[in-house]
Amino acid sequence: MRINDLIMMSVRSLWRRKLRTFLTILGVVIGASSIILMLSLGIAMDSNFKEQMQNMQSLTLIEVSPNNWEDPNAPKLDDKALEAMEKIEGVQMAIPIRSINAYLEFGKYRTSWQVEVRGLSAEEMQILGYKVGEGTLFGPTDTNAILLGKELCREFVKKGQEINWRNPPPPMEFEVGEDVLKVDIGEYAWDTNEPASDQDGNQIEVPKAARVTVMGMFPDEDWENNYSCIIPVELFDKLKEEQEKYQKKLYGEQGNGRYDDGNKYRNVRVKVIDEDHVLSVQQALNDAGYRAYSPMEYLEEMKKASNSIQVMLGGIGAISLVVAAIGITNTMMMSIYERTKEIGVMKVIGAKLTDIKKMFLVEALLIGAIGGAVGVAFSYGLSYLLNKFGPQIAGEMFSMLGSGGTNVSIIPPWLALAALIFSTIIGLISGYFPARRAMGLSALSAIRTE
Repeated sequence: MRINDLIMMSVRSLWRRKLRTFLTILGVVIGASSIILMLSLGIAMDSNFKEQMQNMQSLTLIEVSPNNWEDPNAPKLDDKALEAMEKIEGVQMAIPIRSINAYLEFGKYRTSWQVEVRGLSAEEMQILGYKVGEGTLFGPTDTNAILLGKELCREFVKKGQEINWRNPPPPMEFEVGEDVLKVDIGEYAWDTNEPASDQDGNQIEVPKAARVTVMGMFPDEDWENNYSCIIPVELFDKLKEEQEKYQKKLYGEQGNGRYDDGNKYRNVRVKVIDEDHVLSVQQALNDAGYRAYSPMEYLEEMKKASNSIQVMLGGIGAISLVVAAIGITNTMMMSIYERTKEIGVMKVIGAKLTDIKKMFLVEALLIGAIGGAVGVAFSYGLSYLLNKFGPQIAGEMFSMLGSGGTNVSIIPPWLALAALIFSTIIGLISGYFPARRAMGLSALSAIRTE
């Protein structure tokens, strides 16, 4: 029997029992859509978490710090260490975190306390993927420039005043490319009536503040740079040298009194070429004696938890499909009882047993395939509604799955295709035993059936 004839006979048979066919297909639709939607929630959780991690920090960055507190013989973070790190396979660049504390001044306003001032080169900022919401990043030729965090602009108050935290002032607004700030590295420079003096009471000249032009403002979502500012590394090195000289005069040879453990840098950021190399580079840094951390490590743990959740959700959805499979088997068995005489006639006129088997298998396959296809379409519709209205309707429950414009449900093409194939296979399997039963019917007994 030709395949076209099998399909047409199967379609006619299903159409004669429209209500039963509809209810059976509906069971498959519910089962397929349950699996798809349940898995889509887990996929969305995984995707949203990864997106949040990327917003906070690049997944290809590794934070490295010295391990001297636990191991006095651990390697130091200095320029030689940076060179060694850059030789590790997969490392693009090792970028030291350079920072000093200083006041920022703008006319009659200044920050209420010393803020973190960091030094980076134009190349390092590009490697780190920094972006500005207003203005531009400074280039290699910009020597007196500054980039400001949004929240840092709230720290400016009139000189001599303090911030009222119950009623904080509005953020200071700067004209990008025009306004000039002063970076003041003198520790006691706010008290202009009392000149700085060393431990013997001798007056010390306070370092002059550096004048810098506001080149850009970091966007609101850049949590890392919200409360800090960045200046070119050349200017930073100059200010740091002046500050160290000033502190030695102020405190004596002990400098600012801090313990010197031999590390030139407190932290280093290692940029890796891609996500696949992050964990291996991190392991190499830990083996070298440093303390290395990367968001990818945490992300891998979350992926394991997310996979467990997806398996659980998929299992819940699979129960519906198992029930649908039982429904298909029941429908096909009822079809055999109703068509016993028809089967007997087919055998008498010479129909092959394999043709009878194929006829029932094709019917079951069509039920699974049609139910799977409708289930996929239904799932996409529900996914759209969940993404559009879910967060507003279910608030906190859906906020755990996604927020800030992220999706509650994500159905990748592979999931839709897998659900369609799986539903079809379930239909085929469900029709196997009824088809075997139809093959085993006696032709004479079947013909006598009323």
